[in-house]
Amino acid sequence: MNYGVTLAAVPGSKLRGVYARKAQEAGFDSAWTDDNPASDGIVHMSAMCAAAPGIRVGSGILRAFLRNPVTVASSYLTMNALTDRGVILGIATGTKLQNMYQYGIDVPRPIHRLRSVISMVRSFWSSVEAGETFRWEDEYYRIRGIRAVRSDRAVIRPIPIWIAAVNENMQRFAGEVADGLCGHPTVGSDYLRDVVRPNIDAGRAKSGYDAPFEFGVWATTVVHPDKKIARHLAGQTIANYLSTKSYQGILEYYGIGDRYEAIRKAVLTDRDLDRASRLIGDDVIDRIAITGPADEVREELTKRYVGVADHVIVASGGSLGETPEDRLRTIDAVVRAPLE
Repeated sequence: MNYGVTLAAVPGSKLRGVYARKAQEAGFDSAWTDDNPASDGIVHMSAMCAAAPGIRVGSGILRAFLRNPVTVASSYLTMNALTDRGVILGIATGTKLQNMYQYGIDVPRPIHRLRSVISMVRSFWSSVEAGETFRWEDEYYRIRGIRAVRSDRAVIRPIPIWIAAVNENMQRFAGEVADGLCGHPTVGSDYLRDVVRPNIDAGRAKSGYDAPFEFGVWATTVVHPDKKIARHLAGQTIANYLSTKSYQGILEYYGIGDRYEAIRKAVLTDRDLDRASRLIGDDVIDRIAITGPADEVREELTKRYVGVADHVIVASGGSLGETPEDRLRTIDAVVRAPLE
């Protein structure tokens, strides 16, 4: 099993490069970054690739509809030249509210359009590798002809595409077209085993796409000497995510679907994350997150996902309302040495 770490809690591209290097030196396989307003994922990835060429660098996740697919494809080809291990295009639709209120775009058929984006990106990569003119036409994009600047063949290595998939339709779609899964921080190993993996397998069987699939898990992790505090902080992060309307299926799976409105009110209306964490409940938090003292967390990370995932990405939870120094506590504790 491979291990990675997401650096979304690390402030600034330069420091993310430093932490990517730490993860590389500790023997981790991958380092990941976010893509959000005022936090550009491609800029972060470029800094991480340059600082740590011996580790795979991925976007966790890139918003699919904010950039032209040719721009996305070109950026990832260019970043591939900065690293010896290659990059991973982690991509997803984003929620309806994220697209509407953060960026002012409406995407009525997000999965259908994401299929177009992924196909166009792969087609562009193939054209560049072959030295051919790139053309594309569908209901979303029309390109009459791009004669791409041919990159050094040494850096045109395969770039895997991983999809973030929370809902079951998206999970089946990921199985159809993707090379890997960007797991979500609000699901535990049981949900991954019982819900996500069967949907991935069903999508794979439907499409016949025979490329290897890497099953990635974003493991919500909080390191703190006091287990009770660590658990509570993890619950805040989980509740913040699960206040999203389209994620209610996860609450239903964990038997707390009837608490959705109360969680949503606590998070979005009252801004009371302490109450929201209590509504999630200790039992559910323990099924989703890994919390406690550093040695305990490191040991659990090596055990919980055996037979469930191929790649465990440590996601530092409990960062809401803390200082940058506090947010680095988990990452520092985890990347100090290899996980075995």
